[in-house]
Amino acid sequence: MRGPESPIFMVEIVTENIVDKIKVVVEDKIAEQEDLFLVDIIKKGNDRSGKVIVLLDGDQGISIEQCAKVSREVSHFIDEEIELSEPLTLEVSSAGLDHPLKLNRQYVKNIGKNIKVTLNDNSQVEGQLKKVDEESIEIEVLLDKKKKTTENKVINFVDINKTIVLVSFK
Repeated sequence: MRGPESPIFMVEIVTENIVDKIKVVVEDKIAEQEDLFLVDIIKKGNDRSGKVIVLLDGDQGISIEQCAKVSREVSHFIDEEIELSEPLTLEVSSAGLDHPLKLNRQYVKNIGKNIKVTLNDNSQVEGQLKKVDEESIEIEVLLDKKKKTTENKVINFVDINKTIVLVSFK
């Protein structure tokens, strides 16, 4: 039975409140720098302790110094404003290549790069990201390597399960 008096229910509320409070602080701190934006906040670990990962990005990338500044300010907020029963580890970092694209702004930032899109039906499309709008992306897909023939494919965001930027060692 799960209800308002259930300990599990209460823990979920506390965890969500921590993430929500951290989100407000992060958004406030990065608002000063218009090119920075919050990608995601991930809570890992059990309900008593754990880790909060804040993923940031910027239209021109994000520096270690910028991440460190946000980390210090959020850590100070947690120490001063949030009463925790157990230690909480905070990690602030850039949303690197190991994290899928989540926001339209990330797609725009990666125009011209090669991406791999996993669709909701688990099929995959690889190609160079050409265009992004509010509802879809356009990818140039290589059809024949020898003839260098390509085709542009439009994919709606609602059909995308996951998109990752492919690493190029050229």
